[in-house]
Amino acid sequence: MEYVAVLRARRTLTWFIGIIFALVAIGLALSFKDGPPHVQMSHGAHPAIPFGWIVGGASFAPLIITAFLAAGLDAEYRTTAIAWTRPMSRLAIAWRYVAIDVGAMVVAWAATATVAIIAIVALGLGQYFAYGPEGYSFFVLPFGCALMWYGLIVLVSAMFPGRGNAVAGSSWAYALIVPGFSQIPFPPLIHQVMVGLNYINPLAYMGSTNFGARVHTSGGVLAGSTTDHTIAAWLIGLAALAIGTRIWASREVSA
Repeated sequence: MEYVAVLRARRTLTWFIGIIFALVAIGLALSFKDGPPHVQMSHGAHPAIPFGWIVGGASFAPLIITAFLAAGLDAEYRTTAIAWTRPMSRLAIAWRYVAIDVGAMVVAWAATATVAIIAIVALGLGQYFAYGPEGYSFFVLPFGCALMWYGLIVLVSAMFPGRGNAVAGSSWAYALIVPGFSQIPFPPLIHQVMVGLNYINPLAYMGSTNFGARVHTSGGVLAGSTTDHTIAAWLIGLAALAIGTRIWASREVSA
């Protein structure tokens, strides 16, 4: 059964990695079309590219592919009766699917970081890499938001079996539209509802965070600091996964 999840994850990663490699290749080809580019950094006495920012920034990649992966568990809706004949617990089956998808998210992050490093080195800027502690901590929030998004899709799909793809597609509309609604001057009650809906919107946690500030505070539709957002995203994601997989595992087999 897990092999199906592996194939699905491999297909998603093939498209994602292929696209980012193609985009970087086109960019580098344009940069080198008139000869090797001469790029110099002149900001400050000691210009640097914090390596941690590359690592942290690449963690946005799982956010892009998570909705494509999260419907995989629900895709077994029509073959659930066969899946449950295996000599293992239903929860174990569900968590194997989750583990494969989370692994695919990690691969997407690593591939994105690798492509970024290759591009920087190809442009002759590798000498400016600085290997201090800056930036590495930013990995945690985007990845937590990706896990939150994944968990919420698994949860809602488990409550509406057979509609995983529709749930995943609708999640994009929800994530992109709800923050805008919270900025519209609706009557107070409706406005509070719109603001409240953002607390289960992974992108709202990202949009409300000022990554460039030395003291990480938020300035969007959600209150709280970057640390608050990180903890909330991980807790919501893990809770949604725990509940969603439990619902999936306790589902009745249709005749």
